[in-house]
Amino acid sequence: MQETPTFNHQADIVNSAIRFINSWFKQSKTITNELNDFFILPGNKIIGKDVVIGRLKGIFGQSDEYVGGRYDIIDVNFELFDDGKGMGFVEGVAGYRDVIQKQLKIISGPFKLYFALCNGSWKIVNIEFPGFSY
Repeated sequence: MQETPTFNHQADIVNSAIRFINSWFKQSKTITNELNDFFILPGNKIIGKDVVIGRLKGIFGQSDEYVGGRYDIIDVNFELFDDGKGMGFVEGVAGYRDVIQKQLKIISGPFKLYFALCNGSWKIVNIEFPGFSY
């Protein structure tokens, strides 16, 4: 009898978070691959992915580069619903040096990336990350 493989949701969420964080440190355009089409903010406010991408470009455009990026993932959690959907998060701490006109500024603190499972893929629906604000 052949066993059917089970999808490892925790690994998928963690890998997506790692891709996001590494793209952040590189100020890479591939960061958008991990983002959902819309974001759910506190107070049930919903904004489009294009707004978040514009904000990321604005944040990245202020700096010459980020160097020495490090992070630790402390917790991962998710919940699956009957309709093939789910919610989850990855949280931890991150830090990097922001270089602006040859001046270094250390940016660090806790992060929490919120995910939603839709159409079989985990995507980020809210970002709390050092240096990011809506």
